Amino acid sequence: MSNSQSIVFIKNQSLAKLIFKEDVSYKDAKILRPIFLTLSKFNGDIEIDMTELEKIDYSVLILLKNSIKNKKYDIKVNNPKIKAMLNLVDDKNIDTSYFPAQNKLNFFARLGEKICDGILNLLEFSAFLGEFIIKTLKILINPTQLRFKEFSNYIKDAGVNAVFIVSLTAFLIGVVLAYLGSSMLANFGASIFIVEIMGILTLREVAPLIAAIVVAGRSASSFTAQIGVMKLTEEIDAMKTMGFKPFNFLVLPRIIAMVLCLPVIIFIADAVSIFGQMLVCENLLDISFNDYLARFKDMIEIRHFVVGMIKAPFFGAVIAIIGCMRGFGVSQSAQSLGEMTTISVVNAIFWVIALDAFFAIIFMWLEI
Repeated sequence: MSNSQSIVFIKNQSLAKLIFKEDVSYKDAKILRPIFLTLSKFNGDIEIDMTELEKIDYSVLILLKNSIKNKKYDIKVNNPKIKAMLNLVDDKNIDTSYFPAQNKLNFFARLGEKICDGILNLLEFSAFLGEFIIKTLKILINPTQLRFKEFSNYIKDAGVNAVFIVSLTAFLIGVVLAYLGSSMLANFGASIFIVEIMGILTLREVAPLIAAIVVAGRSASSFTAQIGVMKLTEEIDAMKTMGFKPFNFLVLPRIIAMVLCLPVIIFIADAVSIFGQMLVCENLLDISFNDYLARFKDMIEIRHFVVGMIKAPFFGAVIAIIGCMRGFGVSQSAQSLGEMTTISVVNAIFWVIALDAFFAIIFMWLEI
């Protein structure tokens, strides 16, 4: 015998009686599941009393009907609405196993959809970038519009707090590159050339790219999550109602902070990566620190360092713009927040790499 406030089940060898009262729904699944399982295996008479039942889910009726299918049963019901529901469930003309065919897009349709999404994202990014440029020019005319307190906080969060992880990553990459480079150059008896090869590669490409990718994964997701939560809790709508401009308060300080922070972070990444290479050269190639620095100074021109520094503000701007833009794209759901956070990181890393490739081509044409 099983019973609850709305469900009573009594069974003996020849008769099983199920009584429904008041309201029965999917919330009673824990009680109904063993009852329906017992009814499906029962061989005697089944009596179902719904005379005191007021409300019931279609799902419960369908499961009940499936459990007593091809068995001898009697259902007592007074409520006309529940009678109508039973008649609908018993209707043989309704194919409950039917599922409508899903329209699956072919390869070209999916390709077109992705292209359209990419164009829309590019237009959205361009609009965001244009608004940033206009608001920045206004701040240059009237600097009091910049929120200096928030600006300093973002410098600390996105810049100072990122130094350790960027330095560690740059150091490990520098060690790995120097180790692999030394092994390959040693085969040709040209180990000394590792200084200029690794130095130029680090200053122009490796350190700026590694630093930007680490900051993109760290800060873009942070910006998206912060602004997205503010949108979920309707804080941005409240700011608009109070006459504040969300772009000036939430976006400009973040972008300007990233533009100013990233050159410093890349400079530190350059130094740490070169230091890692110096350690490898001293231990594997017997090139002392003094010899390394002397050859580095003689063979590597300052333009290689400048090339890396030119990229830095653009990397910072792209990372911050994408992080903020995706934050404003969050809809009213936690799932959307997670999706936009993931998309912002992927987009930021992609655009950092794309910008790096663009600059590489430009500097090659300019022979810099």
